[in-house]
Formats: sequence, structure tokens, C-alpha cells
Amino acid sequence: MTDQLGMAENQSVFSERRNEAQITNSTTDYYQSWLDNHQHLIGGLRSAVIYLPVESGLLAIASYQANHESFASLTEIAEQNFDAEQPQVSKLSNASANGSEFFGLFYPLYDDTSTLIAFTAFALEAKHQAELTQALTVLQWSAASLEVVEYQQRCQQLKNEQTHTIEKIDLLARVLSEQSYASAAVRLVTELAVLYHCDRVSLGEYKNKRSKLKHLSHSAQFGKKMNLVRAIERTMDECIDQGKIIRFTGDQTDTTGQTESGEKRHSCDIVLAHDALSIDQGGIAVMSIPIYLNGEIHGAIVLESLPNKPWSQQQAETCQSIVSLVVPTLEDKRKNDRSWLRKTVESMGTQLGRLIGPNYLGRKIAVVTLFAITYLLATVNSEYKLSAPAQIESAIQRAVVAPYDGYINDALARAGDNVQQGDVLVLMDDKDLRLEKLKWLSEQGKLNRQYLEAVAVRNRAKINIINAQQQQVTAQLELINSQLQRGQLTAPYDGVITHGDLSQRLGSAVTKGELLLEVAPLNSYRIQLKVKESRIADLAVDQKGRLYLSALPEQAFEFSVSKITPLTEAAEGTTYFIVEGELVEKSEQLQSGMEGIGKVSIDERLWFHIWTRELREWGQLQIWSWWG
Repeated sequence: MTDQLGMAENQSVFSERRNEAQITNSTTDYYQSWLDNHQHLIGGLRSAVIYLPVESGLLAIASYQANHESFASLTEIAEQNFDAEQPQVSKLSNASANGSEFFGLFYPLYDDTSTLIAFTAFALEAKHQAELTQALTVLQWSAASLEVVEYQQRCQQLKNEQTHTIEKIDLLARVLSEQSYASAAVRLVTELAVLYHCDRVSLGEYKNKRSKLKHLSHSAQFGKKMNLVRAIERTMDECIDQGKIIRFTGDQTDTTGQTESGEKRHSCDIVLAHDALSIDQGGIAVMSIPIYLNGEIHGAIVLESLPNKPWSQQQAETCQSIVSLVVPTLEDKRKNDRSWLRKTVESMGTQLGRLIGPNYLGRKIAVVTLFAITYLLATVNSEYKLSAPAQIESAIQRAVVAPYDGYINDALARAGDNVQQGDVLVLMDDKDLRLEKLKWLSEQGKLNRQYLEAVAVRNRAKINIINAQQQQVTAQLELINSQLQRGQLTAPYDGVITHGDLSQRLGSAVTKGELLLEVAPLNSYRIQLKVKESRIADLAVDQKGRLYLSALPEQAFEFSVSKITPLTEAAEGTTYFIVEGELVEKSEQLQSGMEGIGKVSIDERLWFHIWTRELREWGQLQIWSWWG
């Protein structure tokens, strides 16, 4: 799979058209020699030309007998057939004196990927069709040598690119192995000096519209060489001002480079600082390369070599690519080596520049919004309302309890039923009471007979004893009658039963005083608020508020604070005080047990004080607990 990816990559590289500068003298000489040899292979050859594809189109690099009368017509028709995919034969306008005619033979040469290798054009003097056929056959066989040359050049180019890639990776690995920015930068310039056999390599940063020398190869300190430092910095400034690679060899200057968009630059002869540095160091060759980082100029690098070793364009481009690859890593190391104070200051400066500079619209909107919110919090007053969980409960409740130990005979009402005053709610089983009543009635009759007998014999002592026994029997009968009457439990007033359901307990035993039912009056409610202990000081009696119930969220009920009780309740780690409130208007929609939120109006306060009160109080409490 790796080999296939490599082949696909190479194919894409080979499909790109060559630059004019890549056509070397050796290439031109080979094509010229190949073309000259055809005068012995093709009979009647009068003129010829070879075109190679370049970025701007097709470029003529070799010709044969360009001064022949057929050459002008040949080149004219060749330009018209540049897009031909198959060999073409055209009759030229010129005619020979011996009766033969001139023909143009155009042969485009393509590789396996349908990429044009070369375009050849031959002017032939022929009398018969066979001569043209023979010439085309010869040309077809001899074109194979051009394909071999093309493949050799591509292989050499691929080999050079691989070599340069290996050099870049090795150099990057050695630079990354350094721990600090300073050592990594010195390692970079030193490795470049060794790689390109330079006497000295200098690295500088561009700040405040001028370059400053930061690092020299094979040297960590250069403070005493002030004249040399100034000369190198001026050379860097000259390179940065022109924004291109400058190769100065003492007697000639070559400026190459490309803009960030890839557009080719024109040559420039402003090399005064390069010339001065070269003269000061004994006529050395100087090459300066601008360094870009994140699309902006970051600095420059200056390489100094021997006068007899001029810089090639390939070396310049390779060095620029190495520097462009390593500089982002160096910048990361530099940022990491800064002190925390400097990091903070520079980060604040960067954020401030983004805030007041161009772009970053979202950040500007966020800051403006934050300032607007802060201004409103600090200047606008609003009504401060204390919110607390609330529950509706009956104002009073009457308990219905068992009058004596007994059994439940019947239950005529249960929780949720509306009752009228005097309605029977529960009937107790009175069989035992009635039997006991009969017992005491018979005892009463017995005592009455004994009393009459004692009166007849005028036995005063016995009369007094019987009178006492009759009073005791009368008291027992009154007690039983009272129990029989209380065995019918009735509603004390008009209301609703809020608690109790005895329909499932018929016939079960109850004890005296046991709670059976609870009755509450209709439309008589109070509100119970659970207020945090940190907010209880804000409340006072007769403060007004509104109640919003979960069952009736669309309607608000007015109420006033009636009582602040000392009762507390703990829930979820917080202590709550119980505050009671009275409804201003009664409503038939309300039911005991409904829950919601009560909001009590306190006073007018700033938004800032309202929204940050809990945070401020928590902070004060923490400060007091630490340093109080």
C-alpha cells in the first residue's frame, strides 16, 4: 500500500509542468544533438524544431537549420497544432525548384499518463508518399530515446526531492531534540552551516520595522562584534523589504522567490547591504531568506559562504523550505520558555489587540454586551422579591376522635367529602352500651321496690342506703346515655373532611381519643412559607406578596405576611423558618395541600445587589471564617 501511494504521489509530481529554470544546458544540448542526428536518418530533412512544455506553454529549446526558408512556415503551423494528440502531416506553403514539395511532420510525444513530453516538428522535402511514411516510422522509433531521457530526468528529480526531504526531517529532528528555544535556534543555524558548508549562518527576528540578530552558528554570544551585527541586520532588512530570496555572489546578484500566493517575483538589484557585508568579509557569497510565520514576516536568515561557491536556486529553495518547516517549532519553544508573568502580559496584549483591532466581531459583541449588562446591574433599580416554597393549609382544623373504646359500626363520610354542620360522619357500635343500660334500668327498678318496703316499715337507715344506691344507678344511666349519644360522630361545622377514611375499617376496634377524621372549614386557608434563615431578616409582618401555585400557574393570589414563627425545619442541608400568610381574597379554586412559590415584595434595590447577594454573603462568610 505504501508503494502504491508513493507511485501515485510521484505520478502527480511528474504531471506538473516544468519551470523554464529547470531546463538545464545539458537538457538543451541533448535535444539539439538528437535533432542534428536526424539529418542522416531522415532523407529530405530541411529544418526542425523541438518544443518542451513549461508553465507558460510550449518553449522551443532546439532547432535545426532555423535559417532555412521552410522554418518560418513550419513554426507557424506547429503553433496551430500544439493541441494535437496524434502525428500530423501538413503541406507547407513553400515549393522546391525541382518539383518536389515541402511537408510539415508534427509528432507529439506523450507518456503513459497522457502527459506531453515534447512536441517535435520536421520540415521534409518529398516527392512520394512513401518518403513521408518512412520518415514517420523513423521518427516513431527514435522518439523512444526522448522518453528515456524524460524518465531519467524525472527519476533524478524524485531522487533529489527525496534527498531534500530526508535532510529536512533529520534537521528538524535534531532541532526538536533541544530542550530550550535558544539551544534549538543555535542548533538550527549550526546545522544549516554544516549542511551548506557556510562560514556563518545568522538568524534574526523582525520587530518594530527592523531586524535584530538573535543567533549565530557555532556561537552563543556575539556582543563584541557590533559592526558585523549591524551589517548582518541591514542585510536582513534589505531582504525583508524586498520580500524575496537574494543570492549575492560578489560579481552578480540573483533575486528569486515567490509571494505567499505563489506568484513569481521579478528580479531586483537593490543589494547595497549584501554588497557591503560581502566586501567587509572578504568578497564572500551572501544569501538572505525571509522567514514567514502565519502569513506575516517573522524574520530573516543570512548564509555566508566562500566566493567560489555561489548559491544555486535549488539550494535557496531547499533552505527556505527547511526554515519554514522549523520556525513554527522554534516559535513554540520560545513561547514555552517565557516566564509566567511575560506570558500573562503578552496574552493580555494579544487579546486587547484583537479586541480593539480588526476582525473578531463576535468577541467585540460579547464585550459590549458584558459592559451593557454591567452598566444595567450597577445603575438600574428593581423591586426585590423574596421567593420561597409555599403550601396552602386550612386556617383551622377540627379533629373527630373516638369517644370511647369500641368498634366502628358505619362510616358515612371520608376525606374529600363536603359536610354540613350536624351531619353524621361515623356511627359507633352501641350494642354493649344498650345491654349495660338495660342492666342499670333493672337495678334501678329493684332499688325502687326496696325503697318502698323501707318506707313502709319506717327503716330510716335502710332508706338512706337505698337513696345513695339510687343516685349511683342514675349516674350510670346518664353516663351510658351520654355514650350512646356521642356514638354518633357529627360534623362540627360546614366544611370538608381533610383526613381520614374509615370505609376500610368497619368493625375494627378503636380506642378512646383515637383520631378518626379531620374537618376543615370551607374557604378558610392560610399560606405557609419556608424561608431560608439567611433571608428571614428581610421579612416583616403585613408585607405584601403573590402566590403562584403549580396547579394554577396562570393566576396569582395576593397575600400578606401575618406571622413569623420561631419554628424551623431542616431540609437538604439548609435551615428554613416557617412564615404564615393570609390571602387577601378567598377563592373556591384553592384546596388545602396545594404547593407553589410565594414572592414577597421587600423594597427597591439595584440589580447588582439582587443578583449577587448570595454570592457576596457566601464570600463574606468565607472571609470571616478564614481571617475573622
